[in-house]
Amino acid sequence: MNKKGTSSGGYKWLALLLCLVFVLGMAKVWVNVERVDLAYRMERLQQEYRENRELRIKLTIERDNLLSPFRLKEWAQEHGLDKPEETQIRKLRK
Repeated sequence: MNKKGTSSGGYKWLALLLCLVFVLGMAKVWVNVERVDLAYRMERLQQEYRENRELRIKLTIERDNLLSPFRLKEWAQEHGLDKPEETQIRKLRK
């Protein structure tokens, strides 16, 4: 009876060990899948950042172009605006 009890106890430990190995293997696979997903997400975010940075540069150039003194002077002439007279200027006190 001792031999039977000992051998069945050994199988229980072996089964427990196999279950533990299986769970650890599945955990390792899950961690690797998550790592790959994060790597793809990080690549997408980096690409989006690069695109937004390029757009910001283009928009800054466009804004500077639209607000350039030459461009504003042209726009004012197109709309019939002239330099203000001295009486039209109000000075603010500090």
